[in-house]
Amino acid sequence: MVKLAIIGSGIGGASAAYFARKYLPNSKIMVYERENRVGGRVLTYNDGKNKTELGAAFFNFNNKLICELVKELNLNIKRIEEAKDIALWNGNEVFFKASQPKFYNMLKLIATYKFNVPKLIISLKEAEKEIKKLYRTQMPTEFWELFESTGLDKWYRKRFDQILIEMGIDQRFIDEIITPITRIIYSQDATLGGFAGLSSVLGVYGESVYRLIEGNNVLPSKLIEASNSNVKLKSKVESIEKTSTDYFRVTVGRHTSIFDGVIIASPLETANITFDGVSNQVLNVREYQKIYIRAMKGEIKLGYFNLDKSAKLPAIILTTKEANPITRFSITKSEKNESLVTITSKEPIGNEIVDEIFTDGRTIVDHTWTAAYPIFNPIERLPFTCLYKRLIYLNGIESAASSLESSTFAALNGIKMMKQQLG
Repeated sequence: MVKLAIIGSGIGGASAAYFARKYLPNSKIMVYERENRVGGRVLTYNDGKNKTELGAAFFNFNNKLICELVKELNLNIKRIEEAKDIALWNGNEVFFKASQPKFYNMLKLIATYKFNVPKLIISLKEAEKEIKKLYRTQMPTEFWELFESTGLDKWYRKRFDQILIEMGIDQRFIDEIITPITRIIYSQDATLGGFAGLSSVLGVYGESVYRLIEGNNVLPSKLIEASNSNVKLKSKVESIEKTSTDYFRVTVGRHTSIFDGVIIASPLETANITFDGVSNQVLNVREYQKIYIRAMKGEIKLGYFNLDKSAKLPAIILTTKEANPITRFSITKSEKNESLVTITSKEPIGNEIVDEIFTDGRTIVDHTWTAAYPIFNPIERLPFTCLYKRLIYLNGIESAASSLESSTFAALNGIKMMKQQLG
C-alpha cells in the first residue's frame, strides 16, 4: 500500500486526492488543510436565498477536466444567464452594453473598433487549437516542457498587451475592451502575463458559462469525499524531511507521519514549509494579489453609475482602469426593489460605498483573499513540478494562469508523475 500526503484541499488538492484514488487505487491518502474547511479559493456564500461565489465563479465547456469531474460526480450545473448582460464602466459612464443579441453586439464592436475585432477572434481561434494540444500531449511531464511542445510558451514570455499590439490590435481597443475582460478573473489590466490574459479572454469569449447549482464549493468537497481520503483540518504542515530510507516525514505540530510520496497543492510562498534533506529546485518567489470582496443589499441608486432612472441595470458591470480599485460589480435582483451587489476590488472597500450605491443599504459579507493568485508577469520558464523524486508541486502552473481547470490539470499531471516515480 502506498501512503500519500496531500497538502492543501483547494481544487488542486481535492482533484489530486480524487485522481490518486483513480490511478493509485491501493493508496492510503492523507489530506492536510490548515484552514477549518475544504475548498481553498473556491468559496460560496449562501444567505438562504442567494448563492454568491466569493472565489472561483464559473467554468465553461472548454474546461474539459472540470466538465468531466462534474459529470462523474453527478453534480448539477446551471448556465449563468447574467453573463450575457454585461456593461463596461469607466468610473464615470457606462459606454458599452452587451445585453443585445450576440450578432448585434459584434456589429457594434466592429463599427467602433474596426479590424481589431476580427484580428482578436482569429488569434483566439489559433490559441484554442494550441491549448487543445495540451490534453492530447502525453503526460506526465514538466509544465515548461509541455507548454514548449505545444507552442504555448510564447504566451507567458511576454505581456498580454504587447502580444496584442504585435497582432495589430490598437491601444484603445485594449484599454476599453480587453482590460475589463482580464479584470473579470484576475483584477489586472492587460499588462499581465500573456497566458493569463489569454485564459481570461477565452474564459468568456464565445462560450456560455456555468456554475454548480449547489454552489461551486461543492466540487472540492465531493472530490475529497469520493477519494475516501483522511482529511485533517486546521493542520498546518510545518516541515517535510526526506528520511535515510527514502521516505518523507511530514510534521504537523508535535505529530509526524511517514509517507511514500507528497503532493504540495498550496503556493510555497504562503505555505511556509521547511524542507530537510531535499535538494529541491530553486523557485522564484512570486508576489500574490490581495483581493477584497463585499456583498451588499439594498435599493440601488442608478445615479451612481450615471444611469437614467428608466435604464435597465446590467447584471455584470466591468470596469476600465480609470475605475480603480474596483474591478467588477455583480448585480442580482432580489425581492421587491432590493438588489444584491457584489464588489471586487484590489484595495479595501470602505463602508461609505454602501451609502454611495444604495438607499438604506447594508453589508451582507466581507471577504479578503490575502493571496488570491500570483501577480502575473512575463516569465522565461514555468517552475518545476517535480521538486524531488515523489515530491510533487502543483502550484507552479499558477505562474502562467490560475483557474479551476489549470489547477485540476496540474493535479492530473502530478498524480500521473507520482505513479510513474513510484514504479
